[in-house]
Amino acid sequence: MCQFTGKCANIIQSWNPAVLGLLDSLPYDEEVVVWGRRWIVKSSTLGERHGYGVYACEDIIVEDSTSCRREGPTLFPYGGPIYKRRHWNMILTQHPEWKTFAFEMDTFVGSTRRHSDRRVIDGDPIRSGNIAGFINSTVGTWPKRRANCEWVFVEGPPPAPYGQTYHEDHCLVIATRTIRSGDELFTHYEWS
Repeated sequence: MCQFTGKCANIIQSWNPAVLGLLDSLPYDEEVVVWGRRWIVKSSTLGERHGYGVYACEDIIVEDSTSCRREGPTLFPYGGPIYKRRHWNMILTQHPEWKTFAFEMDTFVGSTRRHSDRRVIDGDPIRSGNIAGFINSTVGTWPKRRANCEWVFVEGPPPAPYGQTYHEDHCLVIATRTIRSGDELFTHYEWS
């Protein structure tokens, strides 16, 4: 665990993944159930550079009649403690490696808090149980992979029984096309 000093020591939030229906820890190469669906985290088909990936253990059908990609089946949340941008910058000053799984939730279309707090979710799967942190990007893949899910901003708390106590809004992972059992999840994002 990282050690923080000064004001950062007071900023770091404790996080209970169970609040959003996530697991405390994600075992590798073992099937887990998150939000009523079966998943496995194992080595990515993209190779060693990408580390692990998330694989479906059951078929997830996206109806052809779904006209809007944002109406696909919900898979699970993008979870972790939420920080204001200025606090996140202080954390990164002491531990720059934390940026890897940062997710800027107020940049999404539909966010009514856009350009205000500029909140960041610390979505590190090891620190927060965030299974979405293992979803790899299609950017620069060869052979080219097609995204089969995306992250979306949702006003209001997650569906019951998850996150009802304090979440004003949240981000979800939804399927954008049919995912078959054994398929790795991919979305489209820039990373460094």
